[in-house]
Amino acid sequence: MDHPFVARERELAGLERLYQSPNFELAVISGRRRIGKTALISRFIEDKPAIYYQGVETTATNNRRFFAERVAEFSGDPTGAIYPDFGKLFDRIQQVADQQSQKLVVVIDEYPYVAATDPAISSLLQAAIDHQFKAHRNIMLILCGSAISFMEHQVLGAKSPLYGRRTMQLKLHPFTIFEVAQFLPTVPKPDLLAYLALTGGIPQYLSFVDPQRSLGENLTALYLDPLAPLLQEPTMLIAQELRTPATYNGILEAIAEGKTSPNQIAQAIGSQTGALYHYLDNLIDLEIIEKQVPVVGPKRRTSYRFKDEMYRFWFTFINGQTERINRGRTKQMAKQILADLPRFLGPTFERACADWLWAQEDLPLEPRAIGRWWGPNPAKHRQEELDLVAPADHDQAAIVGECKWRAADQLTPAMLTVFQERLRLLPVATTYPYFFVKQAGPDFKRVAAAQGVTVVDYQDFF
Repeated sequence: MDHPFVARERELAGLERLYQSPNFELAVISGRRRIGKTALISRFIEDKPAIYYQGVETTATNNRRFFAERVAEFSGDPTGAIYPDFGKLFDRIQQVADQQSQKLVVVIDEYPYVAATDPAISSLLQAAIDHQFKAHRNIMLILCGSAISFMEHQVLGAKSPLYGRRTMQLKLHPFTIFEVAQFLPTVPKPDLLAYLALTGGIPQYLSFVDPQRSLGENLTALYLDPLAPLLQEPTMLIAQELRTPATYNGILEAIAEGKTSPNQIAQAIGSQTGALYHYLDNLIDLEIIEKQVPVVGPKRRTSYRFKDEMYRFWFTFINGQTERINRGRTKQMAKQILADLPRFLGPTFERACADWLWAQEDLPLEPRAIGRWWGPNPAKHRQEELDLVAPADHDQAAIVGECKWRAADQLTPAMLTVFQERLRLLPVATTYPYFFVKQAGPDFKRVAAAQGVTVVDYQDFF
């Protein structure tokens, strides 16, 4: 099914600025698998002279030969030329660039695959940049990779031969709720939040959604069929990226069950807390989870939560159900998931509300960050939480949001009372309260306005 190329306007504009510059430019693009790096590059080079090579997991000799074939196809050279090292191949690329009337774009996609088999490539590329590409000023080089830690340390890190050569760094992120709406323009707006959770906002996963089908039908097609494209996707990605996948799966299972502190997670997987941080850091590098501390006030309480919505969905509903799915016993399973979705979508809605805040130009203050807050309620001897806190610089004032994925008939004035109680616990002098809801009736809005609370309907996001 064809879907429009949407979003990524800022990234495309940045790449275009680099292309129009009179100098050699090096753009480094990173982002997790399936996030649309290749689609972005393909869109950018579609009207430009370009040599595109996608590295593969093979020998250094093969990668060099395959790359040389792409150069030959572009230049019209006879295929089969043998280059003893990448340095000689880069010499040839410069000769080809000199023959063009426009700047030549050279793309090495999945650069980590090439560098892993031939570590000398980065040094040879550095030499080509310093002694040829910069002098001739007619090449724009793009290095792209899914191995985020490799790209950040081996390409951008201070110890890399390429350190200091890049002139642009792009890290692609999942789509926000607004970009999902662009991608699926005919889908009912409430269902967009569910698709954000089911796919994590990953463009390739979103492309599996059929706008002509209902949410339940798409849920089954994505996950609840033995041939469903996302049925095994999270565990496959973990197995590809990490050693000891069983340990990582155990950590994610624990977090999905609500165990968010290091001690709770360690107990759940039978580990010492100190030994856990290495695994947590790797999951953070992959942007599957994130480490959270209260955005204002003391930072002593650490919480680990899912950053990737698809992983949160999979470990909540799909993990452990493979046998049931393979045997086609999924009707009741689908019914139960759809019944549980309104509760499950609470954290997804919080992320969408944060995206809404970042998109607003007319706010009572300029946020330095948007996060969560939690802390003690001495009067009630319990912990309290606030869904969204967006403090200004110096933390003297903050926008504070409560997020309720609830319809109008489920909203009560008592919710506003609890919200006001929690606001008084926040260690900030001035607060601007917002109440985000799926839909609010006029009576609830009237009570909220009388208390100085701004109500924002999800439907008004769009």
